[in-house]
Amino acid sequence: MAGPLEGIRVIEIGVWVAGPAAGGILADWGADVIKVEPPEGDPARSFQRMLGADMPNNPVFELDNRGKRSVVLDLGVPADREAVLALIDSADVFLSNIRPSALARLGLDHQTLLARHPRLVYGIITGYGLDGPDADRAAYDIAAFWARSGIAHLLTPPGANPPFQRGGMGDHSVASS
Repeated sequence: MAGPLEGIRVIEIGVWVAGPAAGGILADWGADVIKVEPPEGDPARSFQRMLGADMPNNPVFELDNRGKRSVVLDLGVPADREAVLALIDSADVFLSNIRPSALARLGLDHQTLLARHPRLVYGIITGYGLDGPDADRAAYDIAAFWARSGIAHLLTPPGANPPFQRGGMGDHSVASS
C-alpha cells in the first residue's frame, strides 16, 4: 500500500500484541513489514483457541498483522539467525517486543545491530523500560499496563472491585506511540 513510509523496510520480531500492532501501523503507512515467526508461529495465532472459539480465521491476530509479509525462521538455528541478519541488513527499521536479554543472546541487541548497520532504526517495546530492576522482566498488558500504571485503580469506584480489563488495550496504546 502506498503511504508516507513507502520504500521503508521493517523487520519485525514480535509476539502477541504490542510489537505486531506497531508493525501493523507501519504497514498501514506503506512500509514493507516482514514479520519473522518461530516454527510454532506467533502465540497470538492460537488466541481464539485459548478462549474456546472454533473459528476459521483469527481476527485478533489478523488485526495486528495486517499488510505484512512473514517468514518462518528458527532463531536457535545458526543458519536461520544468519538469514535474519541478512534481512536486517536489507532493512531500515528493526522492531521487536522480545525481552532485551533474549535479543542479546541472539546477537540482535541494539549495540550489535547498530555496529553492523549504523543507519538502522532500532525500535524496542518493553513493559518496564530499558533500565532498572525490571528492565528485562517479561511484560504483558494486564500487569504492565493495567496494574503497574494504576489505571485499574483509577477506573474503580470506591469500594468496588476493579473492572474487567480487556487484554490488549495497553498494548495497542503503546503500539501507536
